[in-house]
Amino acid sequence: MMNDTALINRVAAWLATIATIAIAWSLFQWANAKNVFAIRQVAVVSKLTDVDVGLLESAIRTDLRGTFFTMSPHRVRVNLKKLPWVRDVVVERRWPFAVDVRIEEFKAVGYWGDNDLLSDRGEVFRASARSPMPRFDGPVEAAAETLARYRDAKIALAPLGLEIKSISVSSRGALTMNMQNGLVVELGREQIEQRFARFVALYSTWSQAERESVARVDLRYKSAVAIARGAVAPTSASPALGAVATGTTL
Repeated sequence: MMNDTALINRVAAWLATIATIAIAWSLFQWANAKNVFAIRQVAVVSKLTDVDVGLLESAIRTDLRGTFFTMSPHRVRVNLKKLPWVRDVVVERRWPFAVDVRIEEFKAVGYWGDNDLLSDRGEVFRASARSPMPRFDGPVEAAAETLARYRDAKIALAPLGLEIKSISVSSRGALTMNMQNGLVVELGREQIEQRFARFVALYSTWSQAERESVARVDLRYKSAVAIARGAVAPTSASPALGAVATGTTL
């Protein structure tokens, strides 16, 4: 008899639990159908600099479909990441009717080719900008390395009064730097750090007049530096270039 009573109690408890779950589910379905849990507030909690706020708001209105429980943060995140200047997105529900959107923007340090930008993390992304920034050209896979070389070169050139205007990397990895004053520095694709250090050491020994007379410095030689004078420099080493031993002044 005792065993029968215990069994009846367990069955009753199971039935009560099932009934409670069923009632709760029915109430939830009813509330969902009546839009009781509809999203009533969307807050962009990040300070935006370059993202178009109007475009962002339009995208959010399009993508935030459903209720607090049925909306898909993943879908919203994926679609918002397609917007210009958006590097990453975090979408979080906030009980009971709100959604918070955090936007991480790309920070551009330069132009990459004709249509893209280069971020401060060495990423190439598509967006429009008008700010004066250096230009980079080359294979996309070389972006991070090119940015690292630019940063190192910028520090080394600052005491010499030189500012980089552009850097181009050929498909074979040959690197050329163009300065704001028109000077072109050919570094090639081998021993780039050593060649650049050689250029810095050589340039630091020149007088102001000597610096202003140089249009191109070609360091793609083992034991010499080719220098072209004049406003317009030849595109490659030629008889017009003066071969100067490493470390020798003009």
